[in-house]
Amino acid sequence: MRGKVWLAVILLALIVGLGAGEQIYVNKTFDKAIAKADEITALIEAENYAGANAAADAFSDWWKEERDILEFLCPNNDVKGIMTAIGDLRGALSAGMYDDSLQRSISLSCSVENSKNLLVFKWKNVL
Repeated sequence: MRGKVWLAVILLALIVGLGAGEQIYVNKTFDKAIAKADEITALIEAENYAGANAAADAFSDWWKEERDILEFLCPNNDVKGIMTAIGDLRGALSAGMYDDSLQRSISLSCSVENSKNLLVFKWKNVL
């Protein structure tokens, strides 16, 4: 009987620990993504389009790596939508559509922030 109780306690601790670790990882990843998107917006506003293009390429490469883990932890539509927004931004920058790229970078920031708010644990999402 004692063995079953200890097994249940160990399993509960494992579940809680993995859940907390997942939330920390998702929160930190989305915070980094927001910072990267805001950096791109700042570069575009400063009319540093070459820097913005390089930053968007770096963001895309970074997100592709993070996406593999996030798709395991989160709903895929939220994660894939951000990759689509990054691709739209890269396309606008590559085509020289700088006014459009500003709008797309701001939209990317909002999408990342919105996805973060939906995916991290918040009591208002539970209640």
